[in-house]
Order: sequence, then structure tokens, then C-alpha cells
Amino acid sequence: MFVAGAVASATIAAVEGRPANWPSAADLAVGVGGGWLMAAMWAALGALLAIALRGVALPIGLGLVWMLAVQNMLTAIAAPLLDWVARAQEYLPGPNAGSLAAALGSADAPGVQALVGGGRAALATAAYLVAFALAGGLLLRRRDVV
Repeated sequence: MFVAGAVASATIAAVEGRPANWPSAADLAVGVGGGWLMAAMWAALGALLAIALRGVALPIGLGLVWMLAVQNMLTAIAAPLLDWVARAQEYLPGPNAGSLAAALGSADAPGVQALVGGGRAALATAAYLVAFALAGGLLLRRRDVV
């Protein structure tokens, strides 16, 4: 996917007669790492829900409802009205993933807000990844293996 994007970018830059401004290897590594961290966190949550609910359809539905409906209602409706909801958002996985995306340069994307700093967002996202993976592994081992 990255190679296809690079080829398309180079082609567009050549057609427009402009220089291609490529990111440094460090910037590219940080961006790819941040994207994988966010994807892995959500995948670990999905795996935890799939293990807990013993299926895949309900966890997918719950994840989509949480990300698309509940989190948006918290951000748009409850947070401006209730201070404790606004403060609690800083500790939820969605706002931390959004803050990490904003720190990586996606602040202008719809739905992306920087509620916390990039370092804190990366640590919180990694902590959620570890917590979801451990909880899923422990639940699987306790209930289905032993």
C-alpha cells in the first residue's frame, strides 16, 4: 500500500511539475508505528469482546456502535454539558487514538481531536493494547483452555 501511494504521489508530482517532498525515514517510521498501534489496540479490543461473548457478530456491532455512536455522543453532547465527562474522555481509548492521530499530523481530519498530548496518547493507547490483550488471553485461558 505504501509503495502504491509513493508511486501515485511521484506520478502526480511529475505531472504537476512539482518536486515530491518525501518524509524522512524517522517520520515515516513514527507514522507507520502510530497507525499500527491504533489498529492493534482496536483489534485487541475486538478480540477481547469476541472471546468474552463467544462470537464475532455481536463484538463487531458493539465496537461499531461504540466508535460511531456512543463516543460521538459523549464528545458532541455530554462533554460540553458535564465537566466530569469531558475529563473522563481523556482516559478513553477513542480520544487517545484520536489524539495520537492528531499528533501524527491528522489534526485536520474529521472527527480527530487532540484532547491530550501525543506522548500521553501513545502511552495510553499502548496501555490499552496490553490490557486488552492480557484480559483476552486470561479469559481465554481460564474459560476455554483449562
